[in-house]
Amino acid sequence: MKKRMKHILGVALAGILLCADIQWPAPKTAAAQEWSEGAGRESEAQKSDYGLDMLPSGAGTQEGGAVSETGQPGAGAGTQESGTASETGQPEAGAGTQESGTASETGQPGAGAGTQEGGAVSETGQPGAGAGVQESGTAPGMGQPGAGAGTQESGAVSETGQPGVGAGVQESGTAPGMGQPGAGADSQESAGAAGTGQQGDAGAGNTYGAGRRTSENADEETAEWIRLAGEALTELAAERDILATVYLSDEYPIRREPSYDSEAAVTVLSGQTVNILDIYVDEEPQVWEYVRLDFEGREIYGYVPRTYLACADSRFLAWEEQYGLNLDAETYVVDENGNKVYSDIQQFPESYRPALLELKKKHPNWIFAKLNTTLDWETTIRNELKDGKSLVYYTFPDWAKEGPYDEGTWYYASEAVLKQQMDPRNGLTEKGIFQFEQLTFNKEYHTEAAVKAFLNNTFMHDGQVAPGTDMTYATIFWAIAKEEGREVSPFHLVARVIQEQGHQGTSPMISGTCKGYEGYYNYFNVGATGKTQAEVLKTGLEYAKKHGWKGAYYSILGGADFISANYIKKGQDTLYLQKFNVNPNGTYPVYTHQYMQNISAPSSEGANIKKLYETAGALENSFVFKIPVYENMPPEACGEPKVSTNVVVTPPKGYGDTTLWLDGVAYTGELRNGNLIVTAPDGKAKTAVLYKYDGSGIPTGMYLWSLSYNGTAYTATPETGLEDLLTYHGFSIRITGKSGLRFKTGISASLRAALTAAGVNGYRLKEYGTLIMNDANRAQYPMIKGGQKIVESLAYGLDSSGRLQDVIFETVAGRHRYTSVLVGIPASQYKTQYAFRGYAVLEKNGTQVIVYGPVVVRNIYGLAKQLIEKGSYEPGTDAYAFLQKLISDADAFDKPTVSSGNAAR
Repeated sequence: MKKRMKHILGVALAGILLCADIQWPAPKTAAAQEWSEGAGRESEAQKSDYGLDMLPSGAGTQEGGAVSETGQPGAGAGTQESGTASETGQPEAGAGTQESGTASETGQPGAGAGTQEGGAVSETGQPGAGAGVQESGTAPGMGQPGAGAGTQESGAVSETGQPGVGAGVQESGTAPGMGQPGAGADSQESAGAAGTGQQGDAGAGNTYGAGRRTSENADEETAEWIRLAGEALTELAAERDILATVYLSDEYPIRREPSYDSEAAVTVLSGQTVNILDIYVDEEPQVWEYVRLDFEGREIYGYVPRTYLACADSRFLAWEEQYGLNLDAETYVVDENGNKVYSDIQQFPESYRPALLELKKKHPNWIFAKLNTTLDWETTIRNELKDGKSLVYYTFPDWAKEGPYDEGTWYYASEAVLKQQMDPRNGLTEKGIFQFEQLTFNKEYHTEAAVKAFLNNTFMHDGQVAPGTDMTYATIFWAIAKEEGREVSPFHLVARVIQEQGHQGTSPMISGTCKGYEGYYNYFNVGATGKTQAEVLKTGLEYAKKHGWKGAYYSILGGADFISANYIKKGQDTLYLQKFNVNPNGTYPVYTHQYMQNISAPSSEGANIKKLYETAGALENSFVFKIPVYENMPPEACGEPKVSTNVVVTPPKGYGDTTLWLDGVAYTGELRNGNLIVTAPDGKAKTAVLYKYDGSGIPTGMYLWSLSYNGTAYTATPETGLEDLLTYHGFSIRITGKSGLRFKTGISASLRAALTAAGVNGYRLKEYGTLIMNDANRAQYPMIKGGQKIVESLAYGLDSSGRLQDVIFETVAGRHRYTSVLVGIPASQYKTQYAFRGYAVLEKNGTQVIVYGPVVVRNIYGLAKQLIEKGSYEPGTDAYAFLQKLISDADAFDKPTVSSGNAAR
């Protein structure tokens, strides 16, 4: 139905075009006005006909950044993500230098580059346009070259002084009307562009009309009108990239020619960013945009219908208005119930739509583009929890923390808080939506006055001249942001500096007075890494000095280039994507190359950017918000949990087991960021114990934490004085007296003396002994003191009569060993597995806790065979004969019973 409606609309519009009296040039011709308005009238009529009236510095904000006001490391502080240092401190493979904007040996700046190592002045003393940055993939708080950073990759000038790949020339494939060779072309004669009169090859630019922007059937006036419109568009494209986002379909083909019958040059996912270069209008009429995009390291050229592109570039939108060339503009339709239905909202899952609809009602010009990540939600969370990628500030509630990252300012984020912050549905508010805004420059509302007004209440206010310059901060941000080749939102730059340095800006990183680094500044905390104030400050200022960031101008210039070249132009063009790289269309692999570690930075910076737009009076302008969607998301947005029962401990060196025992009960946990995390069933656990094992699975140590629960989260306190409280010392078979299976447990003689006297860590010893049970019962019954199916053996403490028992079997290497013997085992159970473990009862402040040793399982049959095989006893001795009989008696029970009678007939 929609296709039929579009066809009728096209016929009507074509008729208007063919009859129009057009004068050239014109701001907006009468025909263009009639075409545009007529389209709207015809569209509504047809709809009715068809029933379709349808690290965080956070100084001041306590969020984001790499160094706080006190110099603490923040988001992005030093993780081995993409491009971070290995354990040896060396850059990972692929870490390169001078990727973008490197000057040639002649000292001349490269195209789009020109400042030595990201913002430094070239040998000529002139800053290059779009000053490059040295290392791609380095994030504040990381400080190491990023994976995939090449050498002289983009915009570099060769030794001959000729532009390198991407340096000022469109090497592979060129926009129609630009006069450059198309993809794979050897010359302009073999791969021309529309508007040049040159015929392109099959893989190059606009080959459809051989020099035309319309079909051959278009009349001369129409063709001339579209030609002039196209030339005006290519002039805009030459000034600065016109970025748009593919949307309205989970995936869409970029076609080689402006026709639905044309083969696809490539098929991209919704959310793919493209650069608009030119236009083609077919007979329908359908407007096709000629675009360039980066895809898996290749430059691709092709056509996309305007319908499937979301664009907020004010120059492009004004051009469309002037020439009446957004023929398929459709803000909404009305369904049979009279409700407005927006095509951009309909592409999202149902759980996104109510919030988006509310935003659309308030701001009709806002466009929502689905970023189809194709990533599984739980898999994404697992990856973002690894390797210190995700941190929270110390002011976050306890349930949001999983152990300290540094000296106490930053903590590893819990799974629950990461889900809350990463779930895009929690950001679909006026305050939160700007974390999804594309961060390119837009001169209509990215004004110097707006920047100045926003900075008034910060250390960068207009009464403050920026250090090392005679300019204000507002002038610097605006001038740098709008430069050709960079084109980054100055609001983004301002918000990022405030995120990193706070509103007061008291960090030594931007004082310019640190010894050895006088005059150097690092406003964006690029390269600042470490877990102490001194480490972060040193690495950040070393980076600034290395890159020539002397004075505020060159620091802001270098940071802007770093963000623009390595993030915005690499597919991480929103605040959300800079923190959580989940864009499969981007340059870098997902989950890598992330600017910061602070998970609240996108929402915090987004809120600041929203204030900037309010200051500029620009909230009603056209914005494109690129919002991620994941596979297998929960049916509703992940909310804020009120409590957590996660127990987080940091295993000592040598402890690699993932089973943590809470009050003697085993729980399988997950190792991440150097911590072991398990979920307790409630908040009642008092102890956590981790055991160490050798290569044969024999327990060789134990480590104890005391647990406290404040109603919302657990705190685990290491009890270092009680390490190896109970130790395992093997089994033996008692072959004199009443035979049985003996289990040995040890306790340090000196530790026992301290525990029975003044105490250790406030604990005193009350009792210790052994627990025994049939191992088959452990699957159903916990092996804890007082539990079902348990036999208890007391070695030290008061017995049921109140008498003190203190039995020591032997003392070896300063440890008292006590035993428990399982006797009276019938031959039928010689092969039955029995579980043994030591226990100790401690008391602190009148409260008793029970600490358990490791569980060890044996049977008497297996132990007897082991002693025989090891030659522990000489053949012919009573002990040897005893063990042989034990083995034969057990084997006898495995033999089938032979009947002596006749079988029944």
